[in-house]
Amino acid sequence: MSAPKILSVDDSRMIHTLINKGFAPYDVQMVFASNGAEGLEVAAREKPDVILLDVTMPVMDGVECLGKLKADPALKDIPVIMLTAEAGKENVLKIAKMGVRDYIVKPFTEANVIDRVSRLVDLKPKGQAAPAPAAAAPTASKKARVATDALKILVVDEHPAIIESIEKAVSKRGWKTVGAPGTGEAQAHIATTLAPDDTPDAILISLSFPGKAALKFYQAARSNPHMKAVPVLGMAVKTATFEQNEAKETGFSGILTKPLETSELTDRIARAMDLDITPWFYASEGDAQVVTIPPDLSETGSVDLTRQSRKKIAGFVDAGFAKLVIDVTGVSKFEVPVIRALASIIHECNGLDIKWRIVSDHADAVSHFPTVLANNMKVSSLKELPNPFGNQSTVEVHASRAAALASF
Repeated sequence: MSAPKILSVDDSRMIHTLINKGFAPYDVQMVFASNGAEGLEVAAREKPDVILLDVTMPVMDGVECLGKLKADPALKDIPVIMLTAEAGKENVLKIAKMGVRDYIVKPFTEANVIDRVSRLVDLKPKGQAAPAPAAAAPTASKKARVATDALKILVVDEHPAIIESIEKAVSKRGWKTVGAPGTGEAQAHIATTLAPDDTPDAILISLSFPGKAALKFYQAARSNPHMKAVPVLGMAVKTATFEQNEAKETGFSGILTKPLETSELTDRIARAMDLDITPWFYASEGDAQVVTIPPDLSETGSVDLTRQSRKKIAGFVDAGFAKLVIDVTGVSKFEVPVIRALASIIHECNGLDIKWRIVSDHADAVSHFPTVLANNMKVSSLKELPNPFGNQSTVEVHASRAAALASF
């Protein structure tokens, strides 16, 4: 059987570079196109096994290209994975009915793409005639990890205060930090002689080291077979745009700007690792499920919780659960992240006939959530958010989980 052929259609050279690097260890044929119109031509000529299709492009966007692909008898059966920016993920949901097989929200990592594509075609390491060797197994297992696992984060920065602030932030999630003041000291943590379980699960490295040391360290990490899919995030001040762009072109999973937003740090790392974050929020209580939405929910956390809750709530139905308690204790005013998560979760429950109740210690404020939602629907980041309340202006709120559970 010939090697799978993958077509990447995107107007970003950076995305092409990341995808090409991700598949470099595998026996695949890569072909590229810079817009939808060019993508159609390449697809007709090359007949790829999978198409990675960006949503927003010049000349012809991904939505139009997808429509034309599905209208062509010779191309309609080729599976398509859509790539979309965070704010445009709702657009992907809209076009699901057009036959898209899957979607990935930007920014994504090499591991994200490899994982999704491997579900559609058989990816084999170069030079291997059989399935992936045992050495690759640890990487696969790490991709399946959840956010509550005891993860190890390698932080490489010349400033001890940066390492300490990161250690403080990630320790709240039960993660361990290993700090190194330079790339030389950090080499021991990515050595090929290490056992797979001893390598870091994610790397945060300063881009301000001289001599492009961070980029060289990235390449060294990627040379370790056990670290092909470990996300590497660069850290730089906002004005260091050249260093940031250079890191992105090299294949870094993302950029964290200094001063670091520690309240969102673990969410950014979890996204880079493609972790299941729902265990942070969901738990069982008797014959019901409980989801806790904290008042300090970050924008990144909100988007990923909303996305992952769709599968989580559908899983409840499959498992026989039909009740969900939504605990927003501590929320006294509604910011965009909480609005998005709360409205989306209620919408999913309504669509699956799951009974839901809200718990809050600020009943007066939370009871008017339907009105708050209606008034915020024009906010750019919420304009495509579903309104599960219709013309309803208030909602019942319970003072405790016990009271909510008793009301079912």
